[in-house]
Amino acid sequence: MRLLLPLLILGALGSLQAQEPDLGTEAPDLGTEAQRDAGKVIYEQKCAQCHGAEGEGDGDGGAYFRPAPRDLTSGTFKVRTTESGELPTDEDLKRVIRLGMPATGMPAWPDFGDRELTELVYYIKTFSEDFADPDMIVPPMEIPQAPAFTEASAQKGRKLFEENKCIDCHGLYGRMDGPSAPTLKDDWDRHIRPADLTKRWTYRGGPSREDIYRTFTTGLNGTPMPSYADLLEEEDRWNLVDYVFSLSADEPDYATVVIARLMTGEIDIEQASSLFDSIPGALFPMAGQVIEPGREFFRSIDAVDVKAVYSANHIAIRLAWNDMSADRSGHNSPAIPVPVFDPDAEASTEDFSDAVALQFPAKTGSVLPYFLFGDRRNAVDIWFADLAGDEAERFTGRGSDNITPEPLGTPLVDASYEDGEWSVIFVQERQAEGGSPFEAGSFVPVAFSLWDGFNKERGNKRGLSSWYYLYLEPAEEEWSILPTLQWGLATLLVQFAIVYGVRRKYANHAGQGPHDRQ
Repeated sequence: MRLLLPLLILGALGSLQAQEPDLGTEAPDLGTEAQRDAGKVIYEQKCAQCHGAEGEGDGDGGAYFRPAPRDLTSGTFKVRTTESGELPTDEDLKRVIRLGMPATGMPAWPDFGDRELTELVYYIKTFSEDFADPDMIVPPMEIPQAPAFTEASAQKGRKLFEENKCIDCHGLYGRMDGPSAPTLKDDWDRHIRPADLTKRWTYRGGPSREDIYRTFTTGLNGTPMPSYADLLEEEDRWNLVDYVFSLSADEPDYATVVIARLMTGEIDIEQASSLFDSIPGALFPMAGQVIEPGREFFRSIDAVDVKAVYSANHIAIRLAWNDMSADRSGHNSPAIPVPVFDPDAEASTEDFSDAVALQFPAKTGSVLPYFLFGDRRNAVDIWFADLAGDEAERFTGRGSDNITPEPLGTPLVDASYEDGEWSVIFVQERQAEGGSPFEAGSFVPVAFSLWDGFNKERGNKRGLSSWYYLYLEPAEEEWSILPTLQWGLATLLVQFAIVYGVRRKYANHAGQGPHDRQ
């Protein structure tokens, strides 16, 4: 009996221990060896070029992208449905692979089937031992369905946007121009830019209101973007979502033609900005110049909005774009030599200013010049503004390595920077010497170049567009119904008079007898 009692106590304790409640720890799902091997094949074919053979983000292609490819060994991932600082779920990883990361070098892979995605995810998880630790595996957060958008909610969100210091990075209107923006770095000490909230199609985690809510709730691991789950109640987070959502259109409405409207009177450069208030703009995409030496793989300006008006003697063209900061120190020019791109070379310590240029064919003809500042046979007329100063310059381009100043017919320029947006207006004579004439009713080829001084852009290292068109809308012909009615009435009166005269004549003849007609 003395031996039986201790055994019963030990048995009871063992039973209690066996019935200890589950604390929620999930067993890691690492797949089978065969699945991981299959995922490795996919990874080496599709992913290693950027993320590196060992997943450290050091692939050969990675040097040409900003932001840099993810270091998969760190276990740090931006887009997740898990709490801040936690690992993503398998579905999170699959979603990023399937949809890609907008405005980065990470493409979408929509053609991967479920089996391929699963195998690839199993292999990716081998790069970080955190995925094998049961204590690191957490369930996803529940993302609620978005309530209806209202303007009242957006207005509350704007107040929260200011109160919670979102403006310090993104700026009040979301143009990434907050005072902290130039200083931001990721966990690897690399400079990164805040999101441009006016371009929802570039949001890393997706453009929907649910996507934005998830980002506010989970934060973006590895970046300065925090989670607001503990700072704001759910309703406030939705208000914040609605304000951010209100800053952007759903999709970019890119154009191929900018229409110049005819105005009465002459164009005064001092008052030129007011001319464009009621003029619709045309949005054009910008790409990095990656064809010739001086390549810009990291262009930071992705679009430019263009408006135009013209008078009897002049044409005015306004270009506007979002920029993180107004870089007015240093200098810039389209003719500055730029070294061949070397990802391992240290960035230049020289200061370069923001700049902008328009280019047109130097002469009319059926053959367009090469869009990279022209070619030997077909020159371009370049209007250039170094935004460190207040005067424009004019160049003739016969290729990016053959750009010469043009002293005649220099355009006027007016530039301003406010709330994260540059606005630059060029005013030029419609018949300037050495350039294409700007005739009413004509389509004039035009291309754009932008330089971001913060990004050390200068010379051929720039953002640019292909050729588009500037259409000078002719004056509407004055038309009134009154002159038409007057001419019509006059014609009827003449016809009536003729008919009346003929009938009267024949009536007189009919009243005479045969002997009266001699």
